[in-house]
Amino acid sequence: MKKLFVGLAALLLAVITSACGIKSDLIDMSSRIVDTGVTEVRAVVWEDRVYVPFCVVSKSDCGGQIGYVDGDEDDRVSEYKGYPVEEWLVSWIPTDGGAMLMKEESVTEIPDGLEAEYQ
Repeated sequence: MKKLFVGLAALLLAVITSACGIKSDLIDMSSRIVDTGVTEVRAVVWEDRVYVPFCVVSKSDCGGQIGYVDGDEDDRVSEYKGYPVEEWLVSWIPTDGGAMLMKEESVTEIPDGLEAEYQ
């Protein structure tokens, strides 16, 4: 009986989150302003990693959505072309619909064909 109750409760929770449009598998990341020495930029913070703007990329190079920033589900974060998410993320720009490639601060190896637009 207890297993049946737990199963029904889990099913009910899944139905409620699905009906409300809540994506429980997405990560709520945060943001903060980082001084690069040249300018201040908005960085994405995920656990102990800080991602800073690198360059604008095409949305066609973006992988699946993995999260959002500061509780705003329109401020989406995606994978980039199969590169490890520990090093590269894409932050979708809600105001103009563009996509900004974000580099984890400690990354030194840059994928071929990319050039930094931000210092």
